[in-house]
Amino acid sequence: MDFSKEVLPVLQRACFECHGSEVAKAGLRLHEKTGALKGSDHQAVIVPGKPEESELLRRVSLPRTDKEAMPRRGNRLTKPEIAALRGWIAAGAVWPEEVTAARHWAYEVPVRPEVPGVQSSVFSVQKGELHPVDAFVGARLKEAGLKPSPEAPEATLMRRVFFDLTGLPPTLEDLETFSLKTEGGYEKLVDHLLESPEFGVKWARHWLDLARYADSHGFQRDDLREVWGYRDWVVDALNKDMPFDQFTIEQVAGDLLPNPAPSQIIATGFHRSTPTNVEAGTEPEESRINQVIDRVNTTGAVWLGSTMECAQCHNHKYDPFSQKDYYRLLAYFNNTEKEAERTNPKTPGSIQFGGVPFTMPDPEKEKAQAGLAQKLKQVKARMAKLESQEAPRSKQPVKSHAPVVLKPADIETASGAEWDVQKDQSILFIGDVPDEDIYTVTYEAPAGPLTGLMLEALTDPSLPDNGPGRGAGGRPNFVLQHMEISLVAADGSSTPLKFSDAFASFSQKRFEVDGLIDENRETGWAINPAFSKPHWAAFALAKPVTLTAGMKVKLRLVQEFGGGRIIGKLRFSAISGEVAASLPEVETVAAAKKTPAMLAMEKEMKTIQKEMEAMKPATTEVMRELPEPRMTAVFKRGVYTDPGDPVTAGIPEIFGQQTEGPANRLTLAKWLVSKDNPLTARVTVNRLWAEIFGQGIVTTVEDFGIKGAPPSHPELLDWLALEFMDQGWSLKKIIKQMVMSQTYRQSSVIPPGSAGLEADPTNSLLWRGPRFRLDAEAIRDNALAVSGLISLGKGGAPIRPPQPDGLWAKVGGQKYDYQVSPGEMQYRRGLYVVLKRGAPYPSFMNFDASARMACVVKRGRSNTPLQALTLLNDPVYVEAARALAQTLMTEPDAESRIRLGFKRVLAREPAESELKVMLHLYDSQISQGEAKALESVAGALMNLDETITKG
Repeated sequence: MDFSKEVLPVLQRACFECHGSEVAKAGLRLHEKTGALKGSDHQAVIVPGKPEESELLRRVSLPRTDKEAMPRRGNRLTKPEIAALRGWIAAGAVWPEEVTAARHWAYEVPVRPEVPGVQSSVFSVQKGELHPVDAFVGARLKEAGLKPSPEAPEATLMRRVFFDLTGLPPTLEDLETFSLKTEGGYEKLVDHLLESPEFGVKWARHWLDLARYADSHGFQRDDLREVWGYRDWVVDALNKDMPFDQFTIEQVAGDLLPNPAPSQIIATGFHRSTPTNVEAGTEPEESRINQVIDRVNTTGAVWLGSTMECAQCHNHKYDPFSQKDYYRLLAYFNNTEKEAERTNPKTPGSIQFGGVPFTMPDPEKEKAQAGLAQKLKQVKARMAKLESQEAPRSKQPVKSHAPVVLKPADIETASGAEWDVQKDQSILFIGDVPDEDIYTVTYEAPAGPLTGLMLEALTDPSLPDNGPGRGAGGRPNFVLQHMEISLVAADGSSTPLKFSDAFASFSQKRFEVDGLIDENRETGWAINPAFSKPHWAAFALAKPVTLTAGMKVKLRLVQEFGGGRIIGKLRFSAISGEVAASLPEVETVAAAKKTPAMLAMEKEMKTIQKEMEAMKPATTEVMRELPEPRMTAVFKRGVYTDPGDPVTAGIPEIFGQQTEGPANRLTLAKWLVSKDNPLTARVTVNRLWAEIFGQGIVTTVEDFGIKGAPPSHPELLDWLALEFMDQGWSLKKIIKQMVMSQTYRQSSVIPPGSAGLEADPTNSLLWRGPRFRLDAEAIRDNALAVSGLISLGKGGAPIRPPQPDGLWAKVGGQKYDYQVSPGEMQYRRGLYVVLKRGAPYPSFMNFDASARMACVVKRGRSNTPLQALTLLNDPVYVEAARALAQTLMTEPDAESRIRLGFKRVLAREPAESELKVMLHLYDSQISQGEAKALESVAGALMNLDETITKG
């Protein structure tokens, strides 16, 4: 036997982690000859020539459930690997004095293998030739002495291929239109499904897992952000069958292409989907570095099938990646703009998300906006003319005494909000935005007369749209509901002040400033729609007072309207002269003097402005390169504050020849999909295979390294990879290759006493067809489809289906009122459901969806009681069962209704035993009425294992 090629790789993958050069559990070292033949502290584990006495062989042959089975972690040894160890030990366990570890198969450029001949396959020849996939699979089955399963029943195969290519079940019309029994009928159906617009929606779900796409930042301050333009780009690109090499280049570096189209810039949302930490106190540079590290790790997982993250702190322990390799890759991603920064460098809590938004082209909205802008201009011109004729502008009297700004001495907030006192003595509130708040500020006051006080709500770049309120969503309003002002004497005693008059630079309708000095706590002052500009309110004392040394003024502002409608920056001043004459100049037209024509024009302008806001084009997050690159260094122990030697951008040394071109993401992207890279094509076709067959040819789809599983069909993997590249990197063509095979079309039923179950229980040799539960989104899509509720509308902002109340409540950040999407929007496919990382859609999570805080290469598949409870009680599934029942009511009797139900849900007729059970269920519920009885039947059908399973 060739020890270097057949034995050492098995020991390296399965044993060295616990019994190698760094760790020697039980004193056993298997990385070198002396230690391996010596054995553990207790016994020899390899007895040359005697495999039956070798403890190593016994342990690796035990079933996984045995507590002595090895290895304890990771993938078990395959039967060929165990056979290799057995043969080596039986031949004397020869360990050469000099061993050169063979280069791992994944880093060798694939070479097109010869397709096995018909005589070496167990599959039958169709149309005069054997499908290449069947040739490779059939040869392995013949070698193992196994036979393939017969073709799956028509209904099963119809559902299988519909789910795999579109993520939806066949409709009754589909069942009538397509027949798999006619000559070429199956291929005609496959071609039809590949051209369906639902293909892109189905396969985008898998890609968005890789892209860690979500609609919010993640972490504690989990605010929503707009990035759905990228999601729509993925769907469109997949439906157009964009070649995978171009698909890659545009996502990694579309912004760096010559004269990039808007769609190519939008594509870079792949790496802008990284979570962003904007918690109060976060260090912006640390947050940025964490994002860059995530981009390196994700690139390694998606295109290289490699655990690159292991090399962040030290050289990779198993795979040929050094720490220097890691930071050379990082250098490609280290030159984009920051997404979050402090609004005030001196204030740790002032970090704020800015992102890199890109306005998406929308010709219809742009045209509508231009028309509205012209209309607004005309109305303003008419208004100005009318004002000059009917109500000339007047200025207030010259100020007698300018207000004196007071210095804050003590500040308290009911919410615990942070603040920063500015040089002009204004108070800027920073950090997380509370839903409501009460400010209590005590000011130092100069001795002398006091006739009034002035409160200013100021703008600041750190506030949404400059403020002056902290409310987001383009409406930075504040609602000041109640105000208390009192004098505090030097001894601490307090005297409330009363006011006779109030003035303001502007007051919102029904929120006039007078409301702050009356006795009604339901009134208050607000400034909608005059956002993004400073405002003031002044108050004349009912009786002037004289301040003495040591006295202070205490201000209490109640802001409990909700929705973050609180003042973002305030300043307080004392007035000593005649109040009205001391105020800032404001040009106004008194409301009392406005004519009906002027009021009508004001209303018209507000309506137009509202329409313009609704027509504002959406934005999406993209990558944008800095004019000058940052310096990149190796981080000692992976700590960004401890940089070591500088590095330049480059690919890992294991791949030999370095890339040509500038040291930027575009150069990296081109290398990722070059034929010099041995991994990308293999990794990609393996993921596609795993989505279709339930497990990859390499079962560790996330790890093609030494610790990963070896390919079950290495020649087939390389053939598919080369076919993928040679056919222009077409995803649709390579998927068609897979689903057209007899291997794919086999029945998944395991007959009693099957030899395959004994010899290959995991079906790695593919002696039967795939059978596994649908993904979370597909389970919901299927229920909506068979019930007739589904809406196949596409694109745009995410939708919000029904979910339990209160799930989006959180501490800090923007507060959101979860409102179920109106009309048919709530019935769109699962791809479009809003994904808030801190509170993802619960029914999806019950079926193993991810919050996408990181790249998800492979979802788990669990089986829990929560899943049954979801299907029985979640409002979506209850409504779907009710809608299906209404459809079934169109049939004349119980039996025909149940038969129609089976046809809609399972694409087949019921067996007599199934029909009998369902009729019994119907009869047991009929006392509640036909509708309720049918709803029970519909619910039972939609809860069957077969319904939520691709069989």
